[in-house]
Amino acid sequence: MPPHTQRRRLRNAVAPVGAVLMATLLAACSGSAGGGASAQDLKRVALMHVGTDHVPPSLGSLIGQLEQQYGWDLPQAEVDRCLEDNVAGKSKSCDLKGEKLELSWRNLEPEEAPVQADVFVREGVDVIVAFEDTSIKAAQDATAGMSDPTPIVFLHPSDPIRDGLVKTLSRPDRNLTGVYGPRDVVAKQLELYEALVPRLRRVLTLVDPQDPSTERLLEQYRGAAAQLPRPLRLVIRDASSAQDLKRIFRSLRPGEVDGAFLLSPSLRLNHSALTIQLAKRAALPVQAHRKEWVEQGALYSYGIDLVPIGQAGARYVDNILRGEKPADLPVQEVSTVDFSINLATAARLGIKVPQAMIVRADEVYR
Repeated sequence: MPPHTQRRRLRNAVAPVGAVLMATLLAACSGSAGGGASAQDLKRVALMHVGTDHVPPSLGSLIGQLEQQYGWDLPQAEVDRCLEDNVAGKSKSCDLKGEKLELSWRNLEPEEAPVQADVFVREGVDVIVAFEDTSIKAAQDATAGMSDPTPIVFLHPSDPIRDGLVKTLSRPDRNLTGVYGPRDVVAKQLELYEALVPRLRRVLTLVDPQDPSTERLLEQYRGAAAQLPRPLRLVIRDASSAQDLKRIFRSLRPGEVDGAFLLSPSLRLNHSALTIQLAKRAALPVQAHRKEWVEQGALYSYGIDLVPIGQAGARYVDNILRGEKPADLPVQEVSTVDFSINLATAARLGIKVPQAMIVRADEVYR
């Protein structure tokens, strides 16, 4: 995705500048946003995400909703600069301070997450917002065993119950709650792949043996492949790092596979950008789990739309800042799924996408 396109999308998810400034002025005039806030009134929200090759769209929509819907004022110019610098790769962190709210954003490498979560807990932040599995696990571990644990709002985990985040969706009964999207869509992703690429016969399937989700997803994936109208040969390769992925793509012989598939969540979350580049050099299509990667060159995506998840997550942050307990806030599912296609990528690879698939797509990049 070109940087200017990413910046525009994130700004749109946050709020028009004029609207936010007007809302702030009106709140100040009415006295509800409180010009006389004391130091103890300042709330601090820590936001953490693992995957420095991208910024989740849920970040911008969460900040925008906190401002527009719930009245937590933030300096708009600094919000824009934070989002733009992170999208452009100029920064991995920023701190935004309004009259009553301070946000601390950290975009991390996997090994940095546990340390950062511990830092946030020691600093006594009011809420930790953890995006995706690795940062959620780090925040959960950092608060384990505390008599009064720091509240955690999780956004788009793989599965909140199976991952041990909550006991039940209706009654979390712990210091974690939040929002998740559709789970385990790999069977549908493979079905769409076969329909989009008529010549698809052999699929390079990239799995991370260190990811605890791999075994379960691989079983579903193999079952889905067996049910397709045309048989697919799954060429499975283990990869846990960028070096592994580079080695695998370098080792491919011409014509050995017809496409690539990122199966393990750890690979999708940490190495999508690299895999898209490697697949392009190898003249292979590759699937993605979000439409933002399709705009960057993946052939297609089928997965969660993260913007509404960020918007929904803002309600949890607001509720907790106003005194509610995570244990009393039911987990919410946002079931919005997006199917996107990149026709420019298809044309470059000589793939003629069936018209029926183009009509079916929610978004088409040309």
